[in-house]
Amino acid sequence: MRAAGTRYLPRHPAENSAIYTERASRTVLRNHFRRTVSRLVGRIFAEPLILSDDMPEEMVSILRNIDLVGRGLNVFARDWFEDALVFGLSHVLVDFPAAVDGQSLAEEREQGARPYAVHVRADQLIAAQWDVRGGDKVLTQIRIREKALRYHGYEEREEEQIRVIEPDRWRLYRQDKKGVWQEAEAGENTLGRIPLVTLYTARTGFLQAEPPLEDLAFLNLEHYQIRSDQRNALNVASFPILAASGYNPEIDGPIEVGPNKVLTTSESEGKYYYVESSGAALEAGAKELEALEKAMLLFGLQFETPKERETATGRALDAADALSPLSAMAMNLEDSLNTLLSLFAAWMEMPLTGSIAVASKSGAAQASERDLDFLLEARRLGDVSAEELIREAKARGLLGDSLQANAAAD
Repeated sequence: MRAAGTRYLPRHPAENSAIYTERASRTVLRNHFRRTVSRLVGRIFAEPLILSDDMPEEMVSILRNIDLVGRGLNVFARDWFEDALVFGLSHVLVDFPAAVDGQSLAEEREQGARPYAVHVRADQLIAAQWDVRGGDKVLTQIRIREKALRYHGYEEREEEQIRVIEPDRWRLYRQDKKGVWQEAEAGENTLGRIPLVTLYTARTGFLQAEPPLEDLAFLNLEHYQIRSDQRNALNVASFPILAASGYNPEIDGPIEVGPNKVLTTSESEGKYYYVESSGAALEAGAKELEALEKAMLLFGLQFETPKERETATGRALDAADALSPLSAMAMNLEDSLNTLLSLFAAWMEMPLTGSIAVASKSGAAQASERDLDFLLEARRLGDVSAEELIREAKARGLLGDSLQANAAAD
């Protein structure tokens, strides 16, 4: 924020650069945006992701180091979801090491080659093309901006490169010394499709989304600016100004303030006094900051709060309306993770077995006493079965996942 200068912290009229620089250096951002993101992500990942019992051990082993750089499934999925929460969408590319000429898939796997996940942030996917087939949009080309470490002698440099992926091939472009993009590497895409999975948290269209927390970011920016003004006003108000009435510097001499000093004036009605702020402006600024902090807190809570209503019978819960926005995002995450899983299986030419579940996809909205009373009443009236009651209670975090309905309950 400080590095952005006047873009986020405007300079006041008639405020010179020295005073502005001093004010900006004293301004500290209270990052409510980051706190909200961390809290919402923490709700979803309060418990580890659940792998089904029928998942092959080979796949489980891959998921323990899903990106080949040491991140397991839970950490990788958390980072993926956090990026999607901030930007509205985020991508993962399921890649496979480039094949050695003449080697079969079995030979590659014997040597330890296997698919891995690459997190592609929203700003890294710079272009995409697609066709419509059978009503579905199918990617025909994507372009990804990457950063790669390259060695020039003993010097290590981070250089930009563009990866172009199509259903049947891939190409890698780097800039030459003149800044012209040249094809540096190329290969065959043996999967026959583009293995990109997009996670949405606020989808507006295919590969399009809006940041769900954008309004919170603007509130946090407003808080940053007002807090700067408030801190500056407090700094000014903390130092009373000595004023004089009837003071003549030629007769009374220079003013000296301190112990064992006497202030006199040549005028009989002259006096010295301090001018200081009444504090009304500071109080108003403090109230505005407090109101903004409350607004930011409530903004984050709205993602965790389920919307409930009764159906026409007045007794059955409408499941769609019981979901909080965070719950819907968690369900999207679960779907995206299972699509990811299917791409791993496709690369390995093995049947897709097993699934990944988000344990906290109830979003975490904290279940209320009213939830439990409502479900128990619905059960008593016969509107829901024992299995349905337990399923709904688990979804709201009222019961653990290990509990089962009593077969003799009905």
